Amino acid sequence: MDKVQSSKVSTSHLMTKRSQTIILILLLVGGLVLTSLFVSKKSLSSWLKPPSPVGIYGYWKEHDVARYAAESFEIRPLGIYRDGRLVTTQYSWDGQTLSYQLGELHYSYLYLNNTFIRHQPAHYISTFVRTSLLLN
Repeated sequence: MDKVQSSKVSTSHLMTKRSQTIILILLLVGGLVLTSLFVSKKSLSSWLKPPSPVGIYGYWKEHDVARYAAESFEIRPLGIYRDGRLVTTQYSWDGQTLSYQLGELHYSYLYLNNTFIRHQPAHYISTFVRTSLLLN
């Protein structure tokens, strides 16, 4: 083989190596991009999706109030219940605040440390804790 042919073979071999390296880098970058898109879609969807109200379902009774004067309500998948009766099927839960309309009154509760603190109507500061439902 003469020098010209040897140079062409060497250049061809170098170009093949370089193109393989570029393809490998592009595949790695593409894989990283796809992985990050998948991860960000998962975290983005969980961030955009409203929290499940399952954690707040149950019977909530006013705390630190005389037993006969304590208010209570129950949250079920179908809506808000008072005294065993469904009073509204429309309520809002954003993971921190529960609100609903009952007649002319707007009720709003802040969820903090597994308790609800009533903000509206604000006669006084009311704290509601989840309790066992007592059946008579």
